Amino acid sequence: MFRRILVPLDGSTFSELALPWARALALCNDGEIVLVRVDETYEPPPGVFVPATVLPEVLSLGVGEYLQQHEMRLRQAGIRASSAVLEGRIADAIVRHAREVGADVIVMCTHGRTGLQRILLGSVAEYVAKHAPCPVMLVRPAEWQNGS
Repeated sequence: MFRRILVPLDGSTFSELALPWARALALCNDGEIVLVRVDETYEPPPGVFVPATVLPEVLSLGVGEYLQQHEMRLRQAGIRASSAVLEGRIADAIVRHAREVGADVIVMCTHGRTGLQRILLGSVAEYVAKHAPCPVMLVRPAEWQNGS
């Protein structure tokens, strides 16, 4: 049974396509959805000064509010939900958090990069699928599902 469902979000509507699938699993199994967003270490462009004490708080506040909005919507739909802002390399942080919270499944979107894009940018979904301590459900964008 998939009782603890981890859903990584990156702030895009694309990543949010995983939410209906996660909601369906949660409702079928009286499950809990754990929303996560990973803040990779930000390095400003050369020559730009940003006080180190200010930047993490500003970024985390926006990310935290974003997750809280989704958490609130899930709770209004009668689904138990929690959220966490993670730090580090995106794929590593997702896998690590799945272990820490005892996730039964990870539900996430895949960008579906191929060829040179995949070689240059890598695939977070592929890494998570290979290294996760639980099954990973990869959701494809709707436009791909329709054969476009």
